[in-house]
Amino acid sequence: MGFDYQSLALGQFQMPDGWKLTSIQEVAKVNEKAITPKIAPSHIRYIDIASVDKGKLLDIQEIPFKKAPSRARRVVRDNDSLISTVRPNLEHYLFVKEPEPNTIASTGFAVVSAKAVDPRFLYYYMTSKPFTAYLTQIAESHTSAYPAFNPDVIEQAELILPKDDEQRAIAHILGSLDDKVELNRRMNQTLEAMARGIFKSWFVDFDPVRAKAEGGDPGLPDDIAALFPDSFEPACRDARGAGRDSELGEIPKGWNPSTIGSEFNLTMGQSPPGKSYNETGNGLPFFQGRRDFGFRYPSNRVYCSAPQRLADHGDTLVSVRAPVGDINMAIERCCIGRGVAGIRHKSRSRSYTYYAMHTLSDRFVRFEAEGTVFGAINKKQFEELRWLSPGENLVSDFEKIAYAFDEQIERNTNESTTLKTLRNMLLPKLISGELRVPDAEKFVEEAGV
Repeated sequence: MGFDYQSLALGQFQMPDGWKLTSIQEVAKVNEKAITPKIAPSHIRYIDIASVDKGKLLDIQEIPFKKAPSRARRVVRDNDSLISTVRPNLEHYLFVKEPEPNTIASTGFAVVSAKAVDPRFLYYYMTSKPFTAYLTQIAESHTSAYPAFNPDVIEQAELILPKDDEQRAIAHILGSLDDKVELNRRMNQTLEAMARGIFKSWFVDFDPVRAKAEGGDPGLPDDIAALFPDSFEPACRDARGAGRDSELGEIPKGWNPSTIGSEFNLTMGQSPPGKSYNETGNGLPFFQGRRDFGFRYPSNRVYCSAPQRLADHGDTLVSVRAPVGDINMAIERCCIGRGVAGIRHKSRSRSYTYYAMHTLSDRFVRFEAEGTVFGAINKKQFEELRWLSPGENLVSDFEKIAYAFDEQIERNTNESTTLKTLRNMLLPKLISGELRVPDAEKFVEEAGV
């Protein structure tokens, strides 16, 4: 069996041979160094609680220290662990590797600096489910607006400590899984950026058309280059054939002004009965709004046993209510509520659709600003958004290129999901000694890491 803090307190936990029971304050320091106006640099790199989620750094702000919030005080150094002291059940934590100079964390974090323990082993111990449950129990026992605990709770917490070499081995096993997930994440960002760049070049900036119009080489294979015209024309003409101003301006010759409704199949979400919602996996994944949206795919948190409106695998998901215009893609068939729409080009081109929706941000934001209480866009408004049809052949050729990128992104995402599941299974077993290093190494080897 694994361990919990009740079993430790009652002396019911069977300590593995060679391990010892100590406290975190014996091997680490919490909030060791703070920054003050007297020693502050002109600018800092600031990490707030919202910048961190389950070991990922989502954002970091570079701001003048004079304009920094008063909670920007905790100095962050290499191999530090950041553990949120507010609502620990939300798992806002991070292991810091080689931060830039003058990186400062919010006072909403406990910054834990290892001294006589492998720093990454300590990080995994403090972010394990048993330890998080322990912090959550203490936070929720305090009567305050937000469940929180004092940093000294971490210092005084008990620590099950293996020998140094086993600490390093455990940290290496778990770290290799996290590092591979991080590598996949970065690769996915690069692949998406490449595909977005091609879409923008072809369908927004019209770079191949401009190159041909100037007598230059568009830098594309001949069969694709031939699909682009070599001149522009007004998007709208009056009865005598003269050009008129339009939202689209001048467009490649032969391309057709159109609308989203004419070019894409749009399904607006509808909320199913509340009693059909669950978090036990019964039914299809359910997305009421953009809350569970991620970098590319949403996370499955809520399910629905009586779905009303569906999005298929590969459909683009667009938030249509507060905020309007956030974009994701369905990695599997799912149920969509009234805050989400599913959309796919009528050619069924999934990649073309996904990158097309990303170019509508300036038009989506208009509906966000016009909302009386909160932003929203209805089906009629969505379908009436202007669009430019380049022709089926060009859409098809873009799809062939971008689809290869998107297939790799999906493979990387699925692999990362498997690795995270393996990590979450191994972590509590390794740090409690229930599973020893040689056996864990076999699991990791089978996962191909």
